[in-house]
Formats: sequence, C-alpha cells, structure tokens
Amino acid sequence: MRRLAARRAALAAKLAAAVVLFGLLTMVRAPAAEFTGGYDGIGDAAGMELTLQQVGTRVVGRLTTPGGSVYAINGERAGGDTGEAQGALRLSGGTSDAAFFHIEERPLGLQFLFIPSSGGQPDMASSREFSFLKRGVRPAVPAKPESRFLPAPPPGARADITVFIDQFRRWDPRDTARLYASLDDRSRGLILLYDHATAELMWRICEAAPSEGSREAVRLAEMLERQQTDCATYLPLVEAARESGVFPEFLRRAQFQFEIVRATALCDRGETPTAKCADVSALGAPLILRWRRAVSIMADMARTAAAHPRDEPAQIATEGTETAAPEPVPVRRVPLPAPRAQSDDASVLDFEPDISTRTSPAQHPMRLPLPRPGG
Repeated sequence: MRRLAARRAALAAKLAAAVVLFGLLTMVRAPAAEFTGGYDGIGDAAGMELTLQQVGTRVVGRLTTPGGSVYAINGERAGGDTGEAQGALRLSGGTSDAAFFHIEERPLGLQFLFIPSSGGQPDMASSREFSFLKRGVRPAVPAKPESRFLPAPPPGARADITVFIDQFRRWDPRDTARLYASLDDRSRGLILLYDHATAELMWRICEAAPSEGSREAVRLAEMLERQQTDCATYLPLVEAARESGVFPEFLRRAQFQFEIVRATALCDRGETPTAKCADVSALGAPLILRWRRAVSIMADMARTAAAHPRDEPAQIATEGTETAAPEPVPVRRVPLPAPRAQSDDASVLDFEPDISTRTSPAQHPMRLPLPRPGG
C-alpha cells in the first residue's frame, strides 16, 4: 500500500509540472513565419514566380514575370509580428529602382503589392496587387465553385439562332456545344458558310470535348470533317494565335459574320424590310466567296505572333518603356463591326460596308463545290 501511495504521489507531481510548463509555453506568442521560400502566382499573377530569402530583418529575392523580366528584391521586414515587408525592385541589369513593393503574409502564401516608380517616388495610383501561393501548399477547393459563366437554357431546351449568337460567348463551352447541336440544320449550315464565325465556334466546342457518341460530338465531327482537321491539331494553333496582338481583331471579324447570320435569319422570317435584306446579301456574298479553313486563319495569326513577340504586361512596365502597337492583320481586308445600335430594328447595316477592291477571289486550299448537274 505504501508503494502504491508513493507511485501516485510521484505521478501527481509530474502532472503538476506538466501543467505549469504548458502554461508557460502558451504565454509565449509564436513568431510570424519567415519570408523564405518559393511562391507561384495565381489569378492575375498566373505565370509569375517569386523567390524570397529572409536574413534577420532583411528580405531579398527575385520576381520573374511571364515575359521573362527579372526584378531583384531588396527590402526590410516590418517590426514585431505583423508579417509584412517592403522595399524596392530593380530590373536585372538596371542601375536604379524600377518599382517598389509591399508584402503581407497570408495563410497559404502572401499578397504582393507592385508599386511603379514615378520620378523616384511610389506611384500608388498605378499600383497592382498580386496573390502568390507558397510552393507545396494545396488550397482546399470549394465543393461548388462559383461559375464565371451565365446560365444557359436547360438540357432538352433548344435555343433560337438569334439567342445563340447573342449568348454563346458567355456560356460554359459545354452548354455552347449542347445548344449548337440543338440548332436546326438550316441555322447550323448558315453559320458554317462564314469562316471566322466557324473558326471561333469550333474552338469553343473543341474546348468542351464532347463525350464520344453524343449528339454534340456528332455535330463537332461534321464541322471538323468540313474543315479537314481535328481538335488535337486545331487547339494548339488557337493557343498560338491568342498570343498574337491581332486575336481581338479575329473576334471582331467573327462577330461581324455572326451579325450577318442573325440578319439573314430575320430576313428568312420576314422580320426585316426587303431593302435591308438585299443589303445583307450583298455584304455576305463576298465573305462566303473568300471562305478559308480555320487552321489557315489561326496559322496566319500564329505567324504574326512569332514575328512580333508581345511586350511585357502593362502593370509591370517600367518608366520610359514604350509598348509597340499590334500589327494589322496581313493581306485581307475584312470590314470591322461598329457598335450595334440599341434598338429593336438594329441590323447588320450598323456595320461598315465591304470595301474590298479585289476583282477575283483569292486561291484557297479548298475549292468550293460546283452545282450538281441536273440539280
């Protein structure tokens, strides 16, 4: 009994000592983590890389942009446990500070405020904020992330051709593929008469990757067969074209052709005056004759991008840097759309006329079919 009592007394003493030690430890606040390690940009900072090293209160490192520019980081950590640092940025090989920065610690990384220099002083009005995720950290993905797309008509519903033209760019690519497949044969055939409209739509449906055997996959296969290509060949060309400075021009041309499709559909329904319908036909006919394969359109833009590399993003341009204007689209002159009037009777006549002075259509890789004898 005496031995048991002694063991209990010793155990009680150990527990008391442990409680006291725990209390002392919890009274000491854990210091903020050091700004040391690699970080990858997310969101607007996608493609950026940040490397930091903290020595005492000094913070040094390197910021690399998607365009290949490298900024040397030289700053100081703020006092206390604020988890903040600030300092200057200097372009690699530069002799003066190109910008300033302010860093704030976040649970999964940090926020990086890029502040351009104006006459040696911080230009806060032009500052940009970027988010960086620490390498090796995997953030939890929300179960139902908020969609950046607009709701589309539900499965089983059919979209009118005019609604489709107005909305397809704001739908999820899978909804675009589904509702394109639901269009009637005449509406789909009308779109396929125009090369830029087809090229944009084929890009978006290829990105949707319809399930094999589905109606969407069948309609996509018909489009690809007409174009003599496949998505595996086409999508890399689109990505290369998007790096060019002329891709917005391509989208404007595609929109112009979609507006002609819209106007033609309204003429077929008798909802447009005869005189306007004649003008619609006059605008559409030259574009149909100049039809080109989508791969040729994208390849031309990709070659433009290769010949004229894009400059650095504007948000991290340094003082005195001049950004070259995008080169115009070579060879072809296609009318560009002006803003459509916000009225019920708006039509394709809101756009500039076809001003091409060519007297014969250009040669194309594909020949248009001749009428069948006796047809």
